[in-house]
Amino acid sequence: MAKAMTRAEQAQDATVDPVTLEVVRAGLHSIISEMSITLNRTSYSTILREINDYSCVLFDSRGRLLAQAEGIPIFNGSMNFVIEAVIEKFPLAGMGEGDIFLSNDPYTAGGTHKNDINVVMPIFWQGELAMLAANKAHHLDIGGKDPGSWSADARNTYQEGLCLPALRLARGGRMNEEVIEILMANLRTPTLSRGDFSAQIAALKTAELRTHEWLEKNGVNALTQTVDALLDHGERVVRAAIERIPDGVYQASGFADGDGVSDEPIPIAVTVAVDGGDIHIDYTGSGTQREGSAGNAHWVVTVSMTRQAIMFFTDTALGGNEGSYRPIRVSAPPGCVFNPEYPAPVTTGMGNMGTRLIELIFQALAEVIPEEVIGGTFGCFSCMTLGGKDPQSDGEFVHFECYSGGWGGRHHADGNSATVSLGSGDAYNIPVEVMETTTPILLCEKFALQERSAGAGRHRGGFGTEIDYRMMGEAELAIALDRETFRPYGLFGGEEGQGSELLVEPGTPQEARYVRASGVKVAEGALVRHRTAGGGGYGEPGERDPALVAEDCLNGLITPDDARDLYGVVLDPETFEVNSDATAALREALRGAGDSSPPTSESERAR
Repeated sequence: MAKAMTRAEQAQDATVDPVTLEVVRAGLHSIISEMSITLNRTSYSTILREINDYSCVLFDSRGRLLAQAEGIPIFNGSMNFVIEAVIEKFPLAGMGEGDIFLSNDPYTAGGTHKNDINVVMPIFWQGELAMLAANKAHHLDIGGKDPGSWSADARNTYQEGLCLPALRLARGGRMNEEVIEILMANLRTPTLSRGDFSAQIAALKTAELRTHEWLEKNGVNALTQTVDALLDHGERVVRAAIERIPDGVYQASGFADGDGVSDEPIPIAVTVAVDGGDIHIDYTGSGTQREGSAGNAHWVVTVSMTRQAIMFFTDTALGGNEGSYRPIRVSAPPGCVFNPEYPAPVTTGMGNMGTRLIELIFQALAEVIPEEVIGGTFGCFSCMTLGGKDPQSDGEFVHFECYSGGWGGRHHADGNSATVSLGSGDAYNIPVEVMETTTPILLCEKFALQERSAGAGRHRGGFGTEIDYRMMGEAELAIALDRETFRPYGLFGGEEGQGSELLVEPGTPQEARYVRASGVKVAEGALVRHRTAGGGGYGEPGERDPALVAEDCLNGLITPDDARDLYGVVLDPETFEVNSDATAALREALRGAGDSSPPTSESERAR
C-alpha cells in the first residue's frame, strides 16, 4: 500500500492557481486585520489605542512569516527573530493548545527594545499545529531607571528595564500567575499594562477563532498547499523592485548626533551592492558601539529597518511575508553601532540609529534612483516621557508619546509635514483632548507646524511640529530627540531642515535646552516646548514655483523675507502676491552671479 503523503509533500506537489492564492492571501490578511482591531479596542493605554504602537502577524506551522498587518514596520521586519527564539526554547512538537509564550529581550529573544513585548500562541486544527499567531506591543513602562523606560543616557541594558527571555506564559489555557506577578511588580503602570496584556491575548484568541472559521470553510489543504507559492510571490515582488536599481556598488557615510552620554558625533556608513534581484547592505565603516542608549541599534533593529528601507521601493499592496525578505542580505561588524554586543543599551537607539540607517540607504541610492528617494527627515521617534505621582490615584502615571516632524522633499512633491518617523508606520499622535484627560497635569497651549523649519528646495521639506505644554503638576521628564547637530540633509541642491530641541521655560532666565536627557525635574507651572525638525529640501530653491512660495507665506509658514532670501521670490508684503517682474530679475541676477539659488545663511547674505 502506498504511503499517504504528508501535508508538506502535498504542498510541494501541488500547483497553485492565482485565484486560490488570492483567496488564501486575502483570508490571512482578514485574520490579522481583525487581530489588530481587537488589540486596539480592548487595550487600556494611549500608546496602543491612540498611537497604534503594535503589530500583528501570522506564521505557518514551520514558523515562516505568512502575513503581517500594516502596523509598525520595524516590528514586522523583526518578528521572525521572535519566533526563532521561542521555537528554539520551546520546540513546535512540544507545543499544545492553549499555550502562550512571551518575551522582550533583544539579545536572546528577538526583541526590538524592552518596552515592546512579544506574545505568541500556537493555533491547532483537528489536533495538528496549523499556524502561529503573534503580536508585539509597546508597554508604557517596563521598569528601569526612568519613567517610561525611555532613557537616552542608559549605559547598559539593565538600566533599560525588566528583561524577559522567551517564557511560557500559559500552558493548556492556564496562565502562569507567578510570571505575571513578577512582571507587574516591576512596572510603574501595572493596571494599564495588565489591560494591555489582556488585549494582546485577546488578539491571539481572535486569530484562533477566525483561523478555525477559515479552515472550516476552505479546508486545511487550501492553506498548506499554498504557503510556498505565497512566499515565492512575496519574493518575486521584492526582486522586481530591486531589479529596477542598476547593478552596482553604492556608498554613503556621515554622522549621527550623540548617544545620550556623549555628544561626540557617531560615524555611520553603508555600502549597498545590487546584483540583479539581490541586494546586500553592509554597515562596515560605522563607529564602534556607544556607551549611551541613543547611539546603538540592536542587530534585530538593524535587520528590520534595513528590510523596511527596501520595502519603501516595493509595491507592498499585497503585504509582505517571509519570501519578501529573501533577496535582502544585511551585515555589520560585531561591536559596531549597528550590531552592538551585550550588555550595550539599545532602547532609544532603535529610533535614533534605526532611522539613520534608512536615510543612509536613501543617500547611497539617490543618484541612481532619484525619483524614489526623499531628503533627510526629522529623524527618530522624538519620544518624550513624563512620569510622577498620579493626582487622581495613589499610583504613578506615565505619559509617553511619539511625535511627528518633517519628511524630506522628493522628486515630484514637497515633503510631508507633521508625519511620524520612517520607522513608525501607521502610528498616530495622541489627540490633545485625550492626552489632557489621561494625563491631567498636562495642558496643551499650542500644537502647530514649526514655522521656518522646512529645508528650502524646488520641492521643500515638510515642516516639523511645535507643541507647548503647561505643567499643572510636578513631573520627571525624559527626551530622546535627533538631528540637532547633523540636521536633515537636502538632496540635489536642497537645503537642510531646522533641527530638533526641547525647551523648558523658553524665553525666560530659567530656560533650559535638552535633546537627549532623562531625570529632568519639571516644576508645576513650567512651560515645556517640544520642537521636531523639518525635512530637507529636494532640488535648487531658486527653481521653486513662486506660487508655492507665496502659498507658504500666506499660511504663515515662512515670511516675505524668507521668500526673497531663500527662493529669490519677491512678494507684496501686504497681499503676498508674487511680483513676477521683480522675481525674474532677482533670479536672473543670482544666476548671473554664478549662484543657481539665493543665499541661505546670514553670513552668505552679508557677503
